[in-house]
Amino acid sequence: MENKLKNNFVEGLIWNYGSVVILSASGFLLNFLIVYFYDAAALGVFNRAYAWYCVFSQIAVWGVHMSVMKLIPEHKEDAGERELIMSSALIGVFLFSAVCVVLIEAVLPWVVTANSRLLASMQVVMPGLVFFSLNKVLINYLNGLSDMKAFSFFRSLRYIVIIITIFVLGTLQYDSTWLSFSFTEAEMVVFVCCVVYLVHKKLFIKKPSLKYVREHFRFGTFILMSNLVTEINTKVDIICLGFMVGDDYLIGIYSFAVLFTEGFYQLYFVVRRSINPKITECYVGGEFQKGIEQISGKLKKYLRVLSPLALGMLIAGYCVLCFFLQQEEYLVGLKFLIIICLAIMVTGRKIIFGNLFAQTGLPLRESVVNTITVVSNFTLNIVFIYFMGLSGAAVATAASYLIFGYALWYYAKKELHVTI
Repeated sequence: MENKLKNNFVEGLIWNYGSVVILSASGFLLNFLIVYFYDAAALGVFNRAYAWYCVFSQIAVWGVHMSVMKLIPEHKEDAGERELIMSSALIGVFLFSAVCVVLIEAVLPWVVTANSRLLASMQVVMPGLVFFSLNKVLINYLNGLSDMKAFSFFRSLRYIVIIITIFVLGTLQYDSTWLSFSFTEAEMVVFVCCVVYLVHKKLFIKKPSLKYVREHFRFGTFILMSNLVTEINTKVDIICLGFMVGDDYLIGIYSFAVLFTEGFYQLYFVVRRSINPKITECYVGGEFQKGIEQISGKLKKYLRVLSPLALGMLIAGYCVLCFFLQQEEYLVGLKFLIIICLAIMVTGRKIIFGNLFAQTGLPLRESVVNTITVVSNFTLNIVFIYFMGLSGAAVATAASYLIFGYALWYYAKKELHVTI
């Protein structure tokens, strides 16, 4: 039995990392296509719109996907209860996200007044929030069931569709403000495919339960700030540069490098998704401390070797891509990449345990840790960008990862009595 669980975990990691390879390759290709067909200014607008899309996406889903992620492992053997959990989450998040989209679209023209291209780019991407929210619930359901093959496939499908859409738009020479529509289209495709798969597997059929709708939004309200500030934390530098620098070309240069750091971050985030159900199982099974110590020990052993290797390959790939594009000005971004990735590497194990509190029924504590992180990140970005420009954004972002690592370690030891 133990060997079977171990094999399933390893298989899940392999599928997850396969999807990360596609994600990372898509990130490189996405940047390549935008720079090839358009320019750095177009890339800057695209990434500014994407940054705000990521922030609003966490509001639209309201943490319901994390409630699903917690409840499904607890009812893994009860198909009827799982279906109630799933149906309730879907109907609740659909209604709420649809209202959010209507409100955001109504407010945008009154808020984004200084940059018409940014406004147009944001307007075409916001409808994707409804499908994004539904997909987060559906995919977390698969994650909770440890169906990592399907989970990895649908995550990969999203980025494949994005790349195809950007390629078609670039080839047909559509205006660059339509590039962000690739996210909306990708979420629609993933939603349709995911629903077909789940219906075929007969994984959700029941009518929603008001009890679970309330439970999802209760848990989601507690975890919302955690998810929101986590998402904001990865976009604070782009958002602050948009306000303080405002030059889409310079932001494009910076964001070209930062997208590579997000791919590096995903290497750790994938492992987080794989161990999240295990954390809940250890906690419910009464072997929490022992389980966390074993997971932490294995992570320390493997990350010591794999992290520097992955960073070296990322740096080499970035340089090759810049020379291939014959865009040497993007090499300036190499220092931003190295600064941020070094901090991610140092904090790698903490990033993997980032949902430790949510998986043990303490979403509010996770929100506290992530709020400390994003407030620090925002404050440091304002100060460092003022004095150091683009380099200041990279230094501030790197510092925020270190602050997150310390805060998570401190509260895990204090509240859960485990050392990570």
